[in-house]
Amino acid sequence: MAADRIDAQYACKEICRWMSKPTVFAWTALKRVCRYLHGVPRLVYVYPQQSVEGVDVYTDTDWAGCPKTRKSTSGGCVMLGSHAMSSTQASVALSSGEAEFAGVVRGAGQGLGYKALLQHLGVEARLRVWTDSSAAIGICNRQGSGKLRHLDTHTLWTQQAVRTGRVDLRK
Repeated sequence: MAADRIDAQYACKEICRWMSKPTVFAWTALKRVCRYLHGVPRLVYVYPQQSVEGVDVYTDTDWAGCPKTRKSTSGGCVMLGSHAMSSTQASVALSSGEAEFAGVVRGAGQGLGYKALLQHLGVEARLRVWTDSSAAIGICNRQGSGKLRHLDTHTLWTQQAVRTGRVDLRK
């Protein structure tokens, strides 16, 4: 459902988090989403033909935003020209910089996937990843984990991608 209705994606994700142990609050939230979807039964996507020159990925997170689980939510928007695809993801982070870095890693991965798809179709496109976090930019611009102790080493590929120019990281 959330993949088809970008306007209800975040609400559906939050409700799905509560499915294992539903509470009165969870049922209230589910009813609210159902009332919304009943009131707005159709969402029409219009994708006019365009030439795509680049892939722009915008990322942001809220560190420990869920008051119950203290999970961070990272979200982003992938833009192919003027066409948007959106997503959210829950993760546990021990600092706001770590949460923002996780969002940049996920966004860069999605952007590289779209860029590879465009290359396969014969379209050369640049990739830019946008974030509002100075900490995430600092982590991406250095080599290794530095003083951060809670990073998975499999996420450090982003540093090399930024250094080699495969990913253009901007604020």
